[in-house]
Amino acid sequence: MPTSGWKQRLDTWRGVSPIERDLTPYRDLLAAVNREGESLAGATEVHLKDHAAALRTQARAGISPDELLAETFALVREVADRTLGLRPYDVQVMAGAALHRGRLVEMQTGEGKTLAAVLPACLNAWGGAGVHILTFNDYLARRDAAWMAPVYAFLGLRVAAIQEGMSTEARRDAYAADVTYATAKESGFDFLRMHLARSPEEVAHRPFHVALVDEADSLLIDEARVPLVIAGARDTAAPDLRRLASVIGALEADVEWETDEHARNVLLTERGYDRVEAALGCGDLHADANVRLLTEVNQALHAHVRLHRDVDYLVRDDRLELVDEFTGRVMDDRRWPDGLQAALEAKEGLPIQPGGQILGSITLPHFLRQYPRLSGMTATAQSAADEFEAVYGLKVVPIPPNRPCLRDDLPDVIFSHREAKEAALVREIQQAHAQRRPVLVGTRTVEESEALASRLREAQVTCRVLNARHDAAEAEIIAEAGRLGAVTIATNMAGRGTDIRLGGSDEAERQQVVALGGLYVIGTNRHESRRIDDQLRGRAGRQGDPGTAQFFVSLDDDLMTRFGIDALIPPRLRPAQDAPLDHPLVRREVERLQRIVEGQNHEIRTTSARYADLVEKQRVTLHAWRRAVLLGEVSLGVAMTHLPERYATWCTQVDTEVVEEAERAITLHHIDQAWADHLAFVADLREGIHLVGIGGLDPLHEFHKQVAEAFSTIHATIEADTAASLASLDRTTDGLNLGGVGLGAPSATWTYLVNDRALSDLQAALFGKGSSAFSAGAALTAWPLLLGWGLWRRFKKTSAE
Repeated sequence: MPTSGWKQRLDTWRGVSPIERDLTPYRDLLAAVNREGESLAGATEVHLKDHAAALRTQARAGISPDELLAETFALVREVADRTLGLRPYDVQVMAGAALHRGRLVEMQTGEGKTLAAVLPACLNAWGGAGVHILTFNDYLARRDAAWMAPVYAFLGLRVAAIQEGMSTEARRDAYAADVTYATAKESGFDFLRMHLARSPEEVAHRPFHVALVDEADSLLIDEARVPLVIAGARDTAAPDLRRLASVIGALEADVEWETDEHARNVLLTERGYDRVEAALGCGDLHADANVRLLTEVNQALHAHVRLHRDVDYLVRDDRLELVDEFTGRVMDDRRWPDGLQAALEAKEGLPIQPGGQILGSITLPHFLRQYPRLSGMTATAQSAADEFEAVYGLKVVPIPPNRPCLRDDLPDVIFSHREAKEAALVREIQQAHAQRRPVLVGTRTVEESEALASRLREAQVTCRVLNARHDAAEAEIIAEAGRLGAVTIATNMAGRGTDIRLGGSDEAERQQVVALGGLYVIGTNRHESRRIDDQLRGRAGRQGDPGTAQFFVSLDDDLMTRFGIDALIPPRLRPAQDAPLDHPLVRREVERLQRIVEGQNHEIRTTSARYADLVEKQRVTLHAWRRAVLLGEVSLGVAMTHLPERYATWCTQVDTEVVEEAERAITLHHIDQAWADHLAFVADLREGIHLVGIGGLDPLHEFHKQVAEAFSTIHATIEADTAASLASLDRTTDGLNLGGVGLGAPSATWTYLVNDRALSDLQAALFGKGSSAFSAGAALTAWPLLLGWGLWRRFKKTSAE
């Protein structure tokens, strides 16, 4: 959670603050860089290239990067000036030094993080081990690699970018470059694929060295709950989910289903159970025979109530596309867990995709810890400084802007109801547009952005919409958002990474826009994180430009109603009126509610990490062995031990290397299958583990105990399965026939979001939590509790009658 003011001051006084406010070390390094730079100003191109070659030679001879920092930064600064016409400012040099020292750098929007990252990237690339610059999307990876390429090429360094859809060969070549730009997701998926490779040639990554993370708060915090999952398609039984969706869709809200306090979970009422049971003709849903059906009912209910088209997902080309709640972007290849995904597809009348078996999974925090050296940069880091240090060991270094920020951050305009807010928004945008002042409006959802655009067009205000429906045109729209008279509506701007220049591409317009007060940024909602609000504000006032930012909020916005604003503000202070509410208590409680939500989300991430840490340690152990098997670094001896006579016969009939290669291939297959089975067990256990709390046991302790017990037998299982497969091998004229063993490889990849909030309510624990419902596998182990719950429900119903 964000650090409170008094604790922040105390930590600073004690010298343990997660925020490094003393910039003296970086100013000293800047002075050294400036001294080195004096001798380079008049140097010829040949001299600069020779200097770069000498630095590279020193680095590969073992000279520490710290010793080469001043010379390298001065050289890169001079080369950037000559090749790009961009000379890193002093603050960018300080930021580069902080990145090299493994810090999380906070730089305001428009301060040049892309160029600042080139300084430490070159310094750490001299040694040849490779540097990864992890961006937020493929467009930024491609853009930044091409934009900065002249600097790297001049210095004799090769740069490449990873893009979705590249072949393994192209990826391996890109990772072999001195500097590689990629999204964290793509690099993470390549890491998972590496641990499914059946030959060294299938491995794209080389050993990790240094990672610089752009838009770090989005990747390290907002995405921390999202595991990267690689899965192989499998056929599953296809229940009548369409009929189920129809039955659930006909239920009456607040009568046959209801939500919990913060609308995170949805539950059937007694009347709801009765109606569903009658419609399906299934008898008691809580009967042992209906365990799976009960799970499917709950998934369908969650899909119907909690997930909304054009808010949580889009429907395009007969398929679901999930929308990132933090950025408004479509998330490629991301799915909800199979049951929920299928329930949504049934709800929307789409073809129901087959489920999959998880073959590998890793969270972004665990993936990023694979890098021996990690640093990052973002415009909004201080409010999450405690979490950055606790989870990643990264202290935050706030870098001052090159020019003072002139943006005017106006107080929120708060309304009692949404209609009043929407009318005020249209009037405010109309007024600014009449003056030809550019306006950027940040909305929370695709649905809201298109509704607002429709109202503006009715008011004769021309606007452009940037949301998950038009992400391909993103850069073009943003580039022109600072033009005279431009009105741009965008879903959440976090992670966009594209500057808005006043006047757009027409420099002649710049002074006119400046005279009008610069870009006017309007937020139509408060978000669940203040960092997201600050990202939106930061689009105005870049590099000393003027600008204004203001949020329009209503007390019946989704965030306010879900988290109980009614309980925080007395009715007398929130009368229904078209004019804004202007009471200090109203303003204070709106801000407090946002802090409450941040605290809840922090708890979700913390809980998720507690459950994931042990599984990650097991993954590291197993995959270290797998890698040794893949590279032939260990002697297996399964055939020799379990099938000595057959092994001896094979070795006389075919080359010994052929036998060992067959054993290696089969062992790799069974390692992968055993890990997939272990992950399936972990998933089922995780979904139902809260039930042990009913008996007074600690769910986390029991989870760790059972997962550890399951993993303790995994090596024995792999060896036994490998021996059984070897026993079924046939010899052919070409050697040993592996075709009958069924060695398979993953055929699909996706990611999904798992909400790991612990629940206290028995019914929620049994029948649904967060964004994934109680799994059928876990339910099968808990049938006595299910039966008990059903008996209690029937008893309660009989008593009521």
